[in-house]
Amino acid sequence: MPDKKIAFPLVVEPFQEDVTGHLSWANLGNIILRCASLHAEAHGFGYTYMQTHQRGWVLSRLVLDLEAMPATAEHFSVTTWVSRIFRQFTDRNFTITGSDGCTYGHGISTWALIDYATRQPVNLETLPEGGFHRAMLDEVPPIATYGRARCKSTEPVATRDCRFSDLDINGHVNSIRYIDMALDLFPLEWHREHTVRRIELAYGLEGHAGDHLELYKEALPATDDAQQRFAVEIRRPADNATLVRIIVALN
Repeated sequence: MPDKKIAFPLVVEPFQEDVTGHLSWANLGNIILRCASLHAEAHGFGYTYMQTHQRGWVLSRLVLDLEAMPATAEHFSVTTWVSRIFRQFTDRNFTITGSDGCTYGHGISTWALIDYATRQPVNLETLPEGGFHRAMLDEVPPIATYGRARCKSTEPVATRDCRFSDLDINGHVNSIRYIDMALDLFPLEWHREHTVRRIELAYGLEGHAGDHLELYKEALPATDDAQQRFAVEIRRPADNATLVRIIVALN
């Protein structure tokens, strides 16, 4: 049986960095989701198995909390494991480590398993053969879990339409694409002067091609862990739906 925690060796490729010369937040998001998929496949509850049972994993929440990002050409690793099941949801965790053993940061994600026929979440505690309990590890990253801040702004700061490049294999807006949408609300000079250390995403309804979106942003009070925080919400006015709530925090 594979180890409960699996570390995947990686390197920051020249096309994966942002303007600062470090791995971009969106590329980090795509990398950790790929590592999650590989870990699940290794333990027998990944994409291949779920497709044969007409089920699929859906990301519900995601927190990425890093003190620093690896730079271009730097080797690093992403370690991932599953820590708990609570009825219709399961937590998967991540640790991002440098080649010298330094810890860049951690991530926490929450997933639901959706039945394609009913479009309803599956009770993970009733999966046959114990589901994936045998792969679980009672260990959580040393970072804060999800916050509850909401964006109360009533005036959008930007609008955009969902297009081909926003979509994933299911025809929905890619869950990581929303990170770029949020960070694009801050101008280049702001990014040159500030360093984002933490991003939280709470997903709602799915976006589709042609959807017209409104993006809202509001500054939040500072906390002991973050000198500056911003709440971002991406809404679809056609049906008054919130697609995702995001918190962007600086140390």
